[in-house]
Formats: sequence, structure tokens, C-alpha cells
Amino acid sequence: MPLYSAEAYINTQYLLDNFQTLRGKSSNGYRTIAMVKGNAYGHGLIEVCNVLAPYSEYFGVASLDEGIKVRLSGIKTKIIVFSGFFHAGHVEDLIQYHLIPIVHSEYQVDLLDAYFQNKHSEIWLKVNTGMNRLGFSVEKFHKIYEQLSSRHAEHGISVITHLAESEVEDDSFTKVQLEHFKVAMSGKRFSHLSIGNSAAILNADKMPDCNTIRPGISMYGISTLYSAEGRKALKPVMSFQSRVVAIQHILKGESIGYNRTYIANQDMKIAVIPIGYGDGYPQNAPNGTPVLVNGYRCEMVGRISMDMMTVDITHIGQVKMLDSVVLWGEALPVEEVAEAIGVSPYALVTNLADRVRRIYL
Repeated sequence: MPLYSAEAYINTQYLLDNFQTLRGKSSNGYRTIAMVKGNAYGHGLIEVCNVLAPYSEYFGVASLDEGIKVRLSGIKTKIIVFSGFFHAGHVEDLIQYHLIPIVHSEYQVDLLDAYFQNKHSEIWLKVNTGMNRLGFSVEKFHKIYEQLSSRHAEHGISVITHLAESEVEDDSFTKVQLEHFKVAMSGKRFSHLSIGNSAAILNADKMPDCNTIRPGISMYGISTLYSAEGRKALKPVMSFQSRVVAIQHILKGESIGYNRTYIANQDMKIAVIPIGYGDGYPQNAPNGTPVLVNGYRCEMVGRISMDMMTVDITHIGQVKMLDSVVLWGEALPVEEVAEAIGVSPYALVTNLADRVRRIYL
């Protein structure tokens, strides 16, 4: 088997464990939209869908392109397109590939006549309760609901909203959003109601009385919670790994890498790792970003190149060619690496390039 510069090991059992843990957060029997947008948060769209297809009622994708790709792979699970659609040609795609749109703007309602005539005509409406991206305002939602329910009573209507701060300790704005949602839903009937994203599921006190959850980043064992409590139940699905391909001995006062951003303050031993921003590792990662070499904590030094990074191994004794390197995984949480770099863990996993080989365990 050839050696690749970088490999992302995907533990499918951990993926299933996380999914079942999140689903079991309520005794009410939540239905589930497994969010697989962004190439399943970097974990591999089709592979993740194949693992979860027997267990999840829906998959959530960002775009029609993602939805079509999943459908063409042979997966029969219902697929919701969260960005919706933008012109009549998109409605034809929804019908052809049996995809379910999120309707978030008035112009879309006028495009849906052909979709309503099709037997695969389940739709979801998005109400804007404070995120202020997509969605009908609470005031407009009443009008849209009446308009669509009169034309679409056979299959029912489902509703979704998005919490802006479900991962933070101060839940005052979340309570405002939930009150807006309650007002919008008052006096109406729906097939599905969904508010619970990853953080809301893990923060049980922020979980409203809805019947459908949509776990995203948490399914992959990653948490953005203010508290570490929610993380304890999750298992990191991805281990991003490489190996040592060269060892350099640097004298005190010498520089390392482009623009000489690191000057050695002592004689040093440096491991060269064949991972860089071409693999999706952030170019702005600062000196001191943690890396594991042979299981020992080390620090990245010097600027990240397109295909290389350099790591200080002065303190860990014998290191040889092709020794193991972990950029993040069970022993080095991606949340910690993200914090050191100053980015979201979402950005780290979703930005992994196609040239990083995914290996499914």
C-alpha cells in the first residue's frame, strides 16, 4: 500500500455511537435529520450517508448538488436541501431526484406549483427567529403558512428555525428566539418541528419541545459548547495523521520557514511533516500550535507552507523517518487545535482537501 502525505482515519463505529447518544438525549423519540453538508463536515459525504442511512429518517445537505450526489449514489433516505432553491430549473431537480426543499423566501413560493403536483412534495418552511440569515419573519410566516397549507394540505408542512447562541452559557437570546418560534407556531399544525442543532441537543435545558432534531458537528464527536460536559459523551470520529519525512538540526539563531517567522533560541531538532495549507491545514497557524509526534506533545514552529510544516522535537528523544504524527484525534482534540489557531473546529475538518485520503475503520 502506498504511503500518503496525509490521512484522515474515520471511525464509523464512533459515528454511530455519537448518533445514538444524541438521539437518546430525549425519551420522546425524536426523529432525526443527520446533517451531512460540507462533505459530511469533511468526513466523506457518501461514506457517512451509507453508515447512517439505516438509522436516520432524513439527511440534511446544503445544496442541490450535494443532494443529487447522495441520491445518485443509490441512497433512498429522504434528503432536505437547506439552502432551498433559486429558480424553476432547481424545482425540476427537486422533483427528479426526490429532494425536499427548505422554503425561506417569498419568491420561492411562486416557483412551487410544479413541485406541488408531484407525489414527492414534502416541504419545510424556515422561520427567522433571530439568526437573521434565511427564513420568513414571524409576521410574514403567518401569511405564508396560510397560503401554502391551503395548497399543500395532503402532505403537511414542517418548520425549522436556527438558534444563534445555543452553545453559549448566557441563554437569554435563545429564550427570545424560542418565544418568537412559539408565537409563529401558535394555532397551526405541522408534521415536523425542528430547532435542536448540535449544541441545543447537548444543552438539554435549551432543547424545546419539538419532534425532530438535526445533529451536525456533534455527530462527528466535536463540540463547541461553553462547557466540557457535553463533550464527554462524544467520541472524535476523525484522526488526522501524517508522518515524519525529514529531520533537521537547527542552530541557535537560525530561522525556520518562509519569512523567517521563527528564530531558534537554542539548538533544536526539527521534524518536517508533509502537511500544509494545500491539505487544508490553516496557513495562519501560529508557532506553538500543538502536534503529537510518536504520542508526545510537540509544537509547530515556522510558517505553514503549501505542503510542509515543521515541528519542534528537541525534547522527545529518538525520532526516525516515517514516525507517526497526529494533527488532531482522540489524544489531541480538534477543539484544542482550533483554539490554538484561533479558528472554529468546523473550519478545520471541513477544509480538509480532497488529496487527504479518508480511510474508514
